[in-house]
Amino acid sequence: MNIAKYTLKVKGKRLLSETDLHFSKGKISHIVGKNGVGKSLLAKDFLLNNSKQISKDISQNVSLISSSSNIPFDVSTDFLLDFLSKKFGSELINKIASLLNLDNIDGKIIIKNLSDGQKQKLKLLSFLLEDQIIIILDEITNALDKKTVMEIHRFLNEYIQDNPQKVIINITHNLSDLKAIEGDCFIFHNQEIQKYDSVDKLIEVYINE
Repeated sequence: MNIAKYTLKVKGKRLLSETDLHFSKGKISHIVGKNGVGKSLLAKDFLLNNSKQISKDISQNVSLISSSSNIPFDVSTDFLLDFLSKKFGSELINKIASLLNLDNIDGKIIIKNLSDGQKQKLKLLSFLLEDQIIIILDEITNALDKKTVMEIHRFLNEYIQDNPQKVIINITHNLSDLKAIEGDCFIFHNQEIQKYDSVDKLIEVYINE
C-alpha cells in the first residue's frame, strides 16, 4: 500500500505535509503518536477519503476497527456468533473465536453488559470477517486490562501469519504493542510518518517529544 506526498489537514491546520506512506503486506505496521496529532483522523481518511488523496483501490478495501465501531449491543454473544457462522461458515468463526479466547465470555449475556475488553474482541471478530485487504486498527488496546491486551497481541501475531496478503495498520499510543506484535514501526512526528528500524529508538523519540 503506497501513497505519495500525502497531506492531511483539519480546519486549516496541517497535520501531515507531503509525507510518503508505505505499508507492506504480510506485516503489521504500527503508527504511534501523541494524543491530538491526528492519528484517528488519519485512520478515518483511509476509509472516508476526506483528504481526496486516497485512491478507490484503498478506500473500498478498508475495514476500520476503533472504539466507535458499531456492533449490535442488544443481542447476546451466542446470537452474534450464530449469525456470523451462518454468514461466513462455522469453521472460520470458530477459528477466529478460539484465537480471541471467546470461550471465556458467557454467551447468554447481552453484549452491552460485557466488559470493554470483551466488546473489543467481538468487534475484532465482526470486522475481520469483512475480509478486506486493508485493516486499520485505531487504538484497539487502549484502556483494556493487561490480560485482554495480551490476548489481542497473540491473536494479531497469529492472524497476520495466516493471512500474509493483508495490510494491517495499528494506530496506537500503547508502546507495548510495538514489542509484543512483530512488524514495522512508524511515528507520527513533525508532520511526517517516519519509519524506525529500532523499536527502542522510536520509543526514545516518542518519550522525549
